[in-house]
Amino acid sequence: MSQVQIIKEACVETVEEAISAANNGAHQLELCSHLAQDGLTPSDTLILETIKSVKIPVKVMIRSRAGNFIYSKDEVDHMIADILRLKAYKIEGFVFGAVLEDENETKLDIGTIYQLCKAAFPVPVTIHKAIDSCTHLNDEVKKLMIISNVKFILTSGGAKTAVEGLIHLKSMQSTAGSYIKIIAAGKVTPENLPYLIEKTGLQYYHGRKILG
Repeated sequence: MSQVQIIKEACVETVEEAISAANNGAHQLELCSHLAQDGLTPSDTLILETIKSVKIPVKVMIRSRAGNFIYSKDEVDHMIADILRLKAYKIEGFVFGAVLEDENETKLDIGTIYQLCKAAFPVPVTIHKAIDSCTHLNDEVKKLMIISNVKFILTSGGAKTAVEGLIHLKSMQSTAGSYIKIIAAGKVTPENLPYLIEKTGLQYYHGRKILG
């Protein structure tokens, strides 16, 4: 039985970072702006320049503002408009997420996520680390499995780092089965990557410093 190829996804915010990541072994990129604010939607110019400059897949963050992941109707409409415009570019995926606070629980805002996924279809979608604020991670994974173009979940297993959340990462992939790939994120480095691979058995890993 052949070994599954480990996929390293680098998080970048400039064309120079994208080129460097591609040259240093990244298999795919997540392109954002304002990473100091955990990533916002990049400009059209940055997206086009990045796609032109690298030969590996580029996924684009869709997030209209910094702060929490509870969005108003106007903010959702803005993100839908961004998705519909950016679909014309040769990008490999969209990355977004939304949550609701209900009594003492935080849940994914499946209604908003469905609207965004519908706008993105058939482009594959990654649900980002907004899921880590949810109360019951595996329940949220199950909800996402019914949306056909949700192909990935970026998560640290509800913990601050992937290493701390590795038990939950493994459990989430078990719940997702073959429907969704879990991407381990949260302080993933070349030093801890072998440990994460061994302990989680995941195929996909993401980080700002995943290549050193």
